[in-house]
Amino acid sequence: MTWEKKRVLVTVKAYPEKSKKHGTVVCTAGITDAGDWIRLYPMPYSTFLGPGKIQRYDWIEAECEKVTDEKLNRKESYRVRDGSVQIIDRSLSKGKVDGHAPWGKRNALILPKLAPSLEYLEERYLKDRTSLGLIKPREVIDFFTREDLQQPPKPKEYQQSLDKQIIPIVDAIPHIFAYIFRCAGCNEGRPHDIMCEDWELFESYRSWWKTYPDVKLLWKKLHEKFFDFMIRHDLHFYMGMYSQMPTWLIIGLYYPPKNDVISVKMVSSNNLEKWLNGSEQSKLLN
Repeated sequence: MTWEKKRVLVTVKAYPEKSKKHGTVVCTAGITDAGDWIRLYPMPYSTFLGPGKIQRYDWIEAECEKVTDEKLNRKESYRVRDGSVQIIDRSLSKGKVDGHAPWGKRNALILPKLAPSLEYLEERYLKDRTSLGLIKPREVIDFFTREDLQQPPKPKEYQQSLDKQIIPIVDAIPHIFAYIFRCAGCNEGRPHDIMCEDWELFESYRSWWKTYPDVKLLWKKLHEKFFDFMIRHDLHFYMGMYSQMPTWLIIGLYYPPKNDVISVKMVSSNNLEKWLNGSEQSKLLN
């Protein structure tokens, strides 16, 4: 194996899943300090628990190797070496600007990666196996469930991680949520009906049952957050290719406030390196 260190801005965490080989794990996606999309798997579930857990928009460093035995040969897939993941910068996940999340600084790194449309990503997949991307919907038509809501199962089993944490063995969450939307850059303007796998959505569905045990009220609250709230923001979709077939999924939501207007420019790998060294964090939006 040839391991290489990569620095990654975590943008997406898939909901935990059971793996016969690796236990409970998480698939993570992000952008490297060179400006490339990357998929990291398997990430131990324990790294997303507790006070030192990895959060979206943390910069992490990990030893990885390119996956060569994947069914679809997805361009961005890398295997993570056990025990190699470290958090190196939390300013974009925990940092606040005037009491608010640092959306402007996140935008400067993330929005230059915007693809014109889902059709564009489909063409890139056929050309070079691109399987990650960011798109902006021109219109979000609907947010719905493909099946009736059912009470999600509670964890009945627990396992001890290598660092002695006791963590729940996650039961599967039904993959029933979807958006219908039109891409901002699609000339034909045809609507897309795409499943949504966002961690925040799945966790809200699982945890809100305690507060809203009535199914109709729970759906009302979910719809308020993941439709009404989202369309009032500058909603973007992180897109990812399903591992078993060439099907695109919404793997995460990116939703800066609409009034958070900045002049987005491409950030070079040199500037990203300076960011991580702490010398340019206040200059990237100049």
